[in-house]
Amino acid sequence: MKKTLLLVISFSLLGCTQIKNIMFPRKDNCSIIGISIQTNPPILFKNKPEVVYFAKLNEKGENNLGNNIISSNYIKGDYAYLINAQPGRYAAIGSFLTHTENGYNTLYDANIIKNTVIDVEPNQIVFVGDIYIKNNMEVSNWNIEKHADKTQLHYYNLLNTSTTSFFYCGTLISAERNKEMEKDFLLKTKSYFKNTKWSPLIEKRLDEIDK
Repeated sequence: MKKTLLLVISFSLLGCTQIKNIMFPRKDNCSIIGISIQTNPPILFKNKPEVVYFAKLNEKGENNLGNNIISSNYIKGDYAYLINAQPGRYAAIGSFLTHTENGYNTLYDANIIKNTVIDVEPNQIVFVGDIYIKNNMEVSNWNIEKHADKTQLHYYNLLNTSTTSFFYCGTLISAERNKEMEKDFLLKTKSYFKNTKWSPLIEKRLDEIDK
């Protein structure tokens, strides 16, 4: 498998893109995806990822598998953003954080991914929801191929391009998305993206959910 051709991930950025670098839509049909992810990590680890991995799904079937993985490019407050997303169907499939000098990846199981699938139209801001995940530390690099589900194995094979990162499997604790959560997300995002070219898109969605 030619992993390097399938991944669209820049580990040099790791979600630290400055807002000034993403204040303009790259194309007329670009959109924003936002998600709140918290994990139940080992003691002393952070519970918010530095990067969320999204997959652009190949089809509208039930397996939710895709080969095009794109990392979030902005983190602010409780949210990870994929800015300048092209139209299509997406799902959150994993996340990354650092602790001391090591990198740790959480691979989401089929149930988590099913709860994060979203369809993105041109010129939209889309809120995936608030997702809370348990890190199953007993399923990690050394036994992941025996104990991970089919979806986790698929994305493990795509993401495991280096021996320097650790992988764990995650299971769903809760997934919530409602109008109140979306409005809170939009109001906070409006402040984060103040004076950018994304502001009219955010205002439009706020007007829609207030009707």
